[in-house]
Amino acid sequence: MPKIINKEEKINFICDEAYKVFIDAGIDEFSLNKFILDINMSKGQFYHYFSTKEQLVFQVMSKKTFELFDLTLKEYKNKKTFIEKLNLLFAIYINDEDCYIDFKKLIIDTMHLYINSNNREIREFNNTMYQTIFTILEEIFDEEIQKSNFHKNSKPIAKSICATADGMFLQSLMVENYDLKTELTNYFLEIEKLSKRD
Repeated sequence: MPKIINKEEKINFICDEAYKVFIDAGIDEFSLNKFILDINMSKGQFYHYFSTKEQLVFQVMSKKTFELFDLTLKEYKNKKTFIEKLNLLFAIYINDEDCYIDFKKLIIDTMHLYINSNNREIREFNNTMYQTIFTILEEIFDEEIQKSNFHKNSKPIAKSICATADGMFLQSLMVENYDLKTELTNYFLEIEKLSKRD
């Protein structure tokens, strides 16, 4: 009797193995043919799950993004202060743990795929991620306003935080010796100061 293969498990296996190679060698050096051989799979089997290398990269990126986001949401409940919550939400930029450092490398390697993409799936992914982050930021401000920590007119600042954090991240890639963690931490403290009730 033939072995029943769980498609989702197989996709997860391929993505997890590809992620290790992406982190070790970089996406530009990634050889799809070598990868297929290394995971003991035929090309036919692989192409049953992924039609292109780009589709594999997107699937790996999506999977790792949602895994880190789930981790963030679980930890979020334990965070009490405005700064703690922002540090967690933007951990990808400032946290020195290996999982964040590795994922940041993946972001850098795949950035060209996500900027100005004509791929509908990628555009939807980008929109979903940003909408989720905007919603969480607005909830953080709502909580601070309800606790009377922030003035009522501070909420519009919420969406600009994401844009500024992304801009600082890009600057850290282009400017030598730019300390993203310090700059972003100082920016969060400044936002808190500006938002506080007089």
